[in-house]
Amino acid sequence: MNILITGAKGQLGSQLLAIIMRGSSEIGPVSPLLKSAVVIGEDSKGLDITNLSTVKEYVRRVKPDIIMNPAAYTDVDGCELNPDHAFKVNALGARNLAIAAEDVGAKLIQISTDYVFDGEGNKPYREYDIPHPVSVYGKTKLLGERYVQDFCSRYFIVRTSWLYGYHGKNFVKTILKVAKEKGHLEVVDD
Repeated sequence: MNILITGAKGQLGSQLLAIIMRGSSEIGPVSPLLKSAVVIGEDSKGLDITNLSTVKEYVRRVKPDIIMNPAAYTDVDGCELNPDHAFKVNALGARNLAIAAEDVGAKLIQISTDYVFDGEGNKPYREYDIPHPVSVYGKTKLLGERYVQDFCSRYFIVRTSWLYGYHGKNFVKTILKVAKEKGHLEVVDD
């Protein structure tokens, strides 16, 4: 089995790559099927997901059985300032991978976000709740989900929030740093 992981230098992509290559995670071993897989990790320099012809050629060449797409422009404030870039990466990138996955019969695992909702709910969201994004980030990730649904017949969409990992910036690392520096914490609870 061949697995392609996009965004392999990002927080989630690097962790997925490491777990599959190592054959285990903090919660236990991975499936024996994954242990024998050929895993290809690419970042934006190795695979520009915003370019359809590049993506199609690359995917035809490596023939993945599974494409995992954690690649994204996740800087929420940055997306507001650079909506075109957010659209290219979060929406067109997902579309391009969906088209390429369909061409070779690969399954696509599209990583999305809870930002596809407006955050105004008073109970946990369910997969069938109607999305209503209010930010450019959420709107472009939702469009990416829709492109995946439109262009690929074998897909999974995973909506997540609050990623924590060993690499990159995240809430846990920030809290630990502030606690060491200040000796106390002040955290918003909204």
